[in-house]
Amino acid sequence: MSDSMSNPIDGEARDILYLAGGAALIILGAGLAMTNSTIRRTAKSALASLIPDLEQPLKAAIRGVLPDVERYLKLKGM
Repeated sequence: MSDSMSNPIDGEARDILYLAGGAALIILGAGLAMTNSTIRRTAKSALASLIPDLEQPLKAAIRGVLPDVERYLKLKGM
């Protein structure tokens, strides 16, 4: 019997590591795909047609958070 099979905690940690690594690869792949301008335009138009009223509330939410982020960065720089 292998050492990792005798300790279930090690197996669980390995499974979590594989899950986190897989998620990181998916995010990296999506980021690399979005660097292509054709893919980016296609994805943007598809999302705009699916959720047409999302852009304005999202911009308002970002504008609401920006002062807090700027204040945090100013405090961190002190």
